[in-house]
Amino acid sequence: MFTFQENTHFSQALPCTKEAFWEQVKKQTTAWRINARRAILAAVEASKTEGVAALQSWLSSSEYQKFDLKRQNLKKKSAKEAWAKKTDAEKLKAYAQDLKENLPAFIFSCYEFDATESAKGQPFCHRRLKDCHLNGLVMLDIDHVENPMQIWWQLRDNAELMTRTKLVYITSSGNGLRIIFTADSSLGNLADNQIVFANALGQKADASCIDATRNSFSPKEEDILFIDETIFDYYDENFDKMFTDAYRDEKTQPINHRFDTDDGADGSIPSKSAAVSLQATQEGAGTFGSVDDQPLGDGVKWRGYDIQTIIDARFGDKLPCKEDSNRHNESLKLATDLMLMLDGDKKLVQTIVERQSWVQEIIEERDEDVAQTVESAAKQLAKKEETTSKPYPSKAMQAAIQAVTGLTYRELISESAAESSETARTSIEKKLQQWGEEIEGMFDDFPLLRDVCEGLKKSQYPAALFVAGGVMMTLMTRTWYRFYHRPQQERRLNCSLFIIGHPASNKSMADDIYEVLSTPIAAADKAGLAALNRYKQDQKKKAANKEGKDKPQGIIRIHPARTSNGQMIQDMLNAKETIEGKEIQLHLFTFDTELENSTTLQQGGSWINKQSMELKAFHNEKDGQMYQNSDSPVDEFRVTWNFIYTGTPIALKRKVNERNFGSGLSTRLAVIPMPKTNFEMIGFEDKTAIDWQRLDRMKTWAYRLDGRFGELPFWGIVKKLYNWTKDRMEDCADDNSEANELMLKRVAYHAINYSAPFIDARHWDKMKQKGSYWVGEYETDETDWKLCELIARIQYATQQHFFGVLAEKYFDDMNNDVQFTGKRHQQKSVDGYNRLPDVFTKEDVVRCFGYENDNSVRTKLARLVNNHQVEKIQDGDNKGKYQKLSKILS
Repeated sequence: MFTFQENTHFSQALPCTKEAFWEQVKKQTTAWRINARRAILAAVEASKTEGVAALQSWLSSSEYQKFDLKRQNLKKKSAKEAWAKKTDAEKLKAYAQDLKENLPAFIFSCYEFDATESAKGQPFCHRRLKDCHLNGLVMLDIDHVENPMQIWWQLRDNAELMTRTKLVYITSSGNGLRIIFTADSSLGNLADNQIVFANALGQKADASCIDATRNSFSPKEEDILFIDETIFDYYDENFDKMFTDAYRDEKTQPINHRFDTDDGADGSIPSKSAAVSLQATQEGAGTFGSVDDQPLGDGVKWRGYDIQTIIDARFGDKLPCKEDSNRHNESLKLATDLMLMLDGDKKLVQTIVERQSWVQEIIEERDEDVAQTVESAAKQLAKKEETTSKPYPSKAMQAAIQAVTGLTYRELISESAAESSETARTSIEKKLQQWGEEIEGMFDDFPLLRDVCEGLKKSQYPAALFVAGGVMMTLMTRTWYRFYHRPQQERRLNCSLFIIGHPASNKSMADDIYEVLSTPIAAADKAGLAALNRYKQDQKKKAANKEGKDKPQGIIRIHPARTSNGQMIQDMLNAKETIEGKEIQLHLFTFDTELENSTTLQQGGSWINKQSMELKAFHNEKDGQMYQNSDSPVDEFRVTWNFIYTGTPIALKRKVNERNFGSGLSTRLAVIPMPKTNFEMIGFEDKTAIDWQRLDRMKTWAYRLDGRFGELPFWGIVKKLYNWTKDRMEDCADDNSEANELMLKRVAYHAINYSAPFIDARHWDKMKQKGSYWVGEYETDETDWKLCELIARIQYATQQHFFGVLAEKYFDDMNNDVQFTGKRHQQKSVDGYNRLPDVFTKEDVVRCFGYENDNSVRTKLARLVNNHQVEKIQDGDNKGKYQKLSKILS
């Protein structure tokens, strides 16, 4: 089982059957392109001695002239000019390459690729590592040999290797051999198997062919030297399970072996070369954190260090060379590293790559198109950015940077943003642990919080807090509160929550909490579900008795991700109660353990238009429908729908990304990360130690909160949140950061919504039962504020963690600012704080923040104290001064 693309430019990578394989191989166009390519390359070689006459028949061919005409009419002026400057031989070589690239292509190492959304919104199987499924087949590519048949004869005589061989054919150039064989998982991954198999033939494995998704252009039928037709059904499940996840994470380097060539595949750095002497002598301070403003060529600086010196350290005394057949591959690696380091400046990267001596060799030998290499590097970098917001240079380049600068790459880029190595230690992982400790400190005041978090690691407490808050605020659907913006409007407790973590990071704890706390809603839904199912059964009998029944109007509030629009809207219209003369629309609720469901299903009828409801749900905005069909009710309604999803970072990236960031969904979401497991086993849970009393307490609180009715007395907390937000808005103004302003605006809503159930439960002694409902008034205090303020800090920090770069990119684009580089604007408030000494005076505040009057200093100090970032020293030699509570802010 393997896959193929009929055309690599636009076709999907689909499973290749035996029939499809032979159809592609036997095509007349396949044979014609291969024969034409070989004849052209032979003519170009002959022209070196015979002159242009050797090329004439191909120059005058109609197919070539069509190709030439397309190149003459390229859209870019520079591309047209570059084509015009090429010699006839160069143009024919480009045509030969085009013939090759239009051949069908087989991906022998993958039996399937996951379908993802195409630009047109349709499912499409892209040939990408992150979507691959390995089959246990290995492709060995042996190129640039005078007689590939000699290698085949050697392989044919090796009985041990032949037992593993499935397919052998001559490549389209006529000077190479493709060998497809079965992997031995005991040797390691694909690259390990390539190295061992190639060594057994006295050949060198090509380090550029370790990508499992690398394609092999189709041979013509007569070039197939051997085929074992079991290849069409071959699948090694054990190999798939062992290595597919690693390849999806782009971990393609050999595990147990090394390539013969010193191409940096092992991530190590060769010794420093004494022969490489392109080191620049120019000095200049430049701009720390960017490429210095210097002429293209020698002397270009990166982070204040000479870029050529770093490149020299990268390759040492083992430069890429013709004998190792690795010059193009290494130029691509270098270009990819430089594209990342030099902010995507293609012109500068091309100039630096071209001046390397070994690149100059391939330019002279075969007119290497370095501009195209840089374009390929840009595409590779774009692919990396699809799966990570912070791609890094290769390990070999990072090692070279550290050898030259004495600092790691991460330390350098942190320093360029006025951060130090302390920033790495105060990552989101550390913050999760700190927040967990703060939550633990509130257990005595909020016993319900203790029950929710029991059995989890401290760093998982924030996720548990938000999940429980989300479910319980849905139970409190009959309550409302007033907010400082439009206080005349009754605000509902609305939850739009994502729990994001890598696979097997214990996201299932959200499911456990939901199952217990949603019991009252699930129990109430049973009557509505039973009535609906009876109605559907009756509909089947409708033709027999000629009498149809009216559709039941029962209340169904829990909806799976796979719910039709019509059913959801009907249930939203039905989910109403009248309490003391007040009609209340009850929240519908969706919980799903796979965020990917919503992004996958939204392409079909089951989710279309729910995207708008996802947006409107946060403020219960008005929606409606007016369709002609008789099954769709014509009505308006407030979108009253809470949802919680758990998913992976990749699923989140598909849900919220650069293309749809402007929709506003990101700030409506609470997105809480799960911590890394750090190779730690979960605790062993003895079945005899189940805390049934804890589960009963949680269910008891669920039923209590499900009966809560009335306006929540949160005005005191609302006023505190206004001041909290105002302080941070002033920091946004200091930073001139529209991105932070955007991410801050809705934080206060989240803080109230997720804290409300715990605060209400804490004051339950003030509640009185009135009929079927609980009502009551109380005064919130500093303990309540402590929880609410923590949730606000968590929400603001996680917004910046997940969406900070996207927000900056959004406003950069809106303001026609600089091209996106993946960096955040430097923040004046953070930079000023980081410059303060550990113990400081008001004069230090003036110096570090640049204030010019005492009022600004006093205001800033008050904000720092209120935000728990500094404290005033009350005794000792430093009495009256201030002390920082954190050494550095990120």
